[in-house]
Amino acid sequence: MWNGSANISASIEAALRGCTTAILRTFNLSDRLRAEYGRAHERMRSDRHANERDLLPGRMVWTNTFRARSDKVIAIGRIMLAAGSIWIAWLDSVHVPLPPEPMYALLVAYFCYAVIVAILSWRTEISRVRGTFVRHVIDIVAFAAFMSMTDGTSSPFFVLMPFTLLSATLHWRWRGAFWSGLTCLLILLYLGYFDTRDLFDPDADTTTNVSRLLFIFVAAVLLIWLGAHQEAVRAELLRLVQRTPALPQGREWPAAAALEYAAHVMLVKRALLIWSDGEEPWTYVALWENGVCKVTQMAPDAFGTWTDKTLHQRSLLISDTTRNRVLIHKGDGRFDSWTDERPPLSPALVDAFSLTSAVSVHFEVGDLQARLFLLEPPALTLDDVAITEIIADRIKALFEQAMLVRRLSDEAAVEERIRIGRDLHDGVLQTLAGTALQLQSLRPMGQEPPDDLEERLTAIQSMLLDEQRELRTFIRALEPGREHGNAAEAQLEHQFAELADRLMLQWQIDVDVALDPAKVRLPMSLIYELTRMTSEATANAVRHGHAQKVRIRLRTDKEAIVLTVDDDGVGFGFGDRVEHAELEHKKMGPRSLRERTAARGGKLAIDRIAEWTRVMIMLPMPR
Repeated sequence: MWNGSANISASIEAALRGCTTAILRTFNLSDRLRAEYGRAHERMRSDRHANERDLLPGRMVWTNTFRARSDKVIAIGRIMLAAGSIWIAWLDSVHVPLPPEPMYALLVAYFCYAVIVAILSWRTEISRVRGTFVRHVIDIVAFAAFMSMTDGTSSPFFVLMPFTLLSATLHWRWRGAFWSGLTCLLILLYLGYFDTRDLFDPDADTTTNVSRLLFIFVAAVLLIWLGAHQEAVRAELLRLVQRTPALPQGREWPAAAALEYAAHVMLVKRALLIWSDGEEPWTYVALWENGVCKVTQMAPDAFGTWTDKTLHQRSLLISDTTRNRVLIHKGDGRFDSWTDERPPLSPALVDAFSLTSAVSVHFEVGDLQARLFLLEPPALTLDDVAITEIIADRIKALFEQAMLVRRLSDEAAVEERIRIGRDLHDGVLQTLAGTALQLQSLRPMGQEPPDDLEERLTAIQSMLLDEQRELRTFIRALEPGREHGNAAEAQLEHQFAELADRLMLQWQIDVDVALDPAKVRLPMSLIYELTRMTSEATANAVRHGHAQKVRIRLRTDKEAIVLTVDDDGVGFGFGDRVEHAELEHKKMGPRSLRERTAARGGKLAIDRIAEWTRVMIMLPMPR
């Protein structure tokens, strides 16, 4: 007789080992969750890059807006010059060797032309500027004609020449200033040659001619520099907006994406980012060089303090580390020179990365302290500090998002572990507890007939096999996209009938189930929660309240689901009805039921009615 019992006991032990292995497997699912999160995040990043590609045509339109605004201002200036030229011709008619009538007619025609151009420029939509080159040629021909018809290089209509230079600079920047300045100089030389026969003859009245040539030359040089500077700044701004740093993926710090973006904007070959997180016992160093980024974890004091304590939160323009030549941004565009004998930067940091010149900006996110170095920029200017501060602000947003992703990932993993633990507690562990009681009750049955003992052991084995099957289903449901068959529905009556049979077999008690209405279909995920809640309430009643009878009532309507579990046990010791808020506040009653109910947006109440202890769970009906 006991040989058969030993075989069954071995089967029970094997089943228990299988349950234990399954439990351990469930607590390794956080890696799967993170992998699924990473795939979803990658899809989001791809969508974002697609949106950025769609915005490129809009950015091309943006490059024309400055020219469009300049064209409107130039049109107003042209009207003012034309009107002023008519007034000058009237005041100084001595300088008009030709009959005044043709001159006045040309000036009036130019004035009318200026008015028409201004009207067209102001009424045209800002999308694409057209006709600027043609208008510029007309302005050059006009001032050359007016000057040749009057006193040449000494003509009062010389005022049209600076206007032409400024217009060219506004439209085409340094290229416009260069070619227009060269054209104006050639026109002046031509007019001076035919006017004086010898432009630099000391006996001739060449003072006005030379001064105007010098004026045009100096103005052209200054405007060429202004146009080149404007073009460089605009190019940096375009690089700043044309690309955005790649979104962080998973739990990795976004150092590579941040440095690649910074190097792209500032056109540097090397970039360095150092940061330390108050929650982590080391310092991170990321070096980007020629398209390759290397991130290293180092001791917190690897470089001591990265900068002098007085420069901790300052932006720096470092022109020469060997001679401590550093400009410190004090705010509002004001800079001070470093005059202290102490080195402004950590000597270990300078030596480790061969720092010679750089633009450096500090930023912080919560407990995270970071400093960005853009090494060996092509040309050090004060504008580089402003651009780098904007870059650092974008990188700061990347790190804020990375920290949020980490926090959400940790919270999701913790929440998933709590849910798994709750499911195992209300399912597998309760079944194992019931099995232990069943096995304990077999001890005094040594003298019982073998058939009765065999029947009890077979029942226990069947119960373990059922729970093992349930556990496999639970583990499969944890796989991504299969969460308890959330979209599927099942017949509530069938599920609760099986539950009642299992509870009677597991706890050796009387179980009565009534459903209102009897025929109703609910989502599998909700049925799963209801059966787990019922199992937990029944287990508490038997194990802690020593109940022998349990009545299960479940009522559903369009608004709510009400699950009531009554038992004839000793209860929780509550004299009156206790509502969910008080249970939560005082941490009373079964914790698992409180958490399950709250997770579903429901309420739990515990009451004592005559000889029955009542556990009532109210859940909203899913829409």
